Amino acid sequence: MENNLPQGFTLRALTPDDAQRVTDFIGVCDTFDYGEPDFSLEDVRADWRRDGFVLERDAWLIFANDGTLAAYGFVWDAGERARVEPTTCVHPNFREHGLDDFHIAQVEAHTRAQLETKIIQWIVNSAQHSWTERFEQRGYHIARHDYVMEIVLDEKPNPPTLANGFVMRSFERGRDERAVWACLQEAFRDHRGHSDREYEEWASSFFEHPEWSCELSAVVTQGDEVVAAAMVFHSFAGGWIGTLGVRRPWRKHGIGLAMLYRIFGECYAREIKKVGLGVDAESLTGATRLYERAGMKVKVHFVRYEKEMK
Repeated sequence: MENNLPQGFTLRALTPDDAQRVTDFIGVCDTFDYGEPDFSLEDVRADWRRDGFVLERDAWLIFANDGTLAAYGFVWDAGERARVEPTTCVHPNFREHGLDDFHIAQVEAHTRAQLETKIIQWIVNSAQHSWTERFEQRGYHIARHDYVMEIVLDEKPNPPTLANGFVMRSFERGRDERAVWACLQEAFRDHRGHSDREYEEWASSFFEHPEWSCELSAVVTQGDEVVAAAMVFHSFAGGWIGTLGVRRPWRKHGIGLAMLYRIFGECYAREIKKVGLGVDAESLTGATRLYERAGMKVKVHFVRYEKEMK
């Protein structure tokens, strides 16, 4: 498959000054595909700060002859995988011009030439059949399914309850960083596809993101030990639970549900009407059932397609 750009379009690399343009573009695509935008300028900048990502090398813009931005592409060397997320998209007015095929060919050629990992993982909305059919035709296989789940807070949520001996509170800067990092690494080691993250990388993804909220984030302790935690963002789109985990010895005590109710309550008190999160649809720990019990519903179903470049 050749990665020839269709006639009538031009390609260029990005600079940091393109962040707002890319944010606006993703918003147009998301509004068409999902009914509303939910990706902020700070999300774009956080993507570009990821370890293993080089903006000038790993992303591209495609313009029509009249100067209209037609497509944005982004591939991230995530270590074991070269990951392409749903922010790689084509403007609704240009989806019949071969730009989807160019994106795929560009990612494959780029992965062969530039990245150490040779397995591509592409995350796409299962409802976008033009994408899913292309991957199936080109030798990709389905590796896993993910859900975005959401709750709309039309009324005051249930109050959180914890068994005696546990204390739940907001995240405290200068006190909780290392302990919460260690807690969440341990909590996710029995989740499919998890690899421990170095502290600096993990810390950057939250503490350098202006939309991360220590007030909405939750920490659960027993004595001096952190046994569970949730890290939460607040953007124009609502609340977003970036990660929520309970260490294995403390599961089955209702801690996960209590953290959800606390987060919902804190959001409701601040007039944040929606809270979402992403989850493995086939979670080995039963996370989807927990979120459904808390009142969350599936909003979007994503599929991860993979292909090893020979």
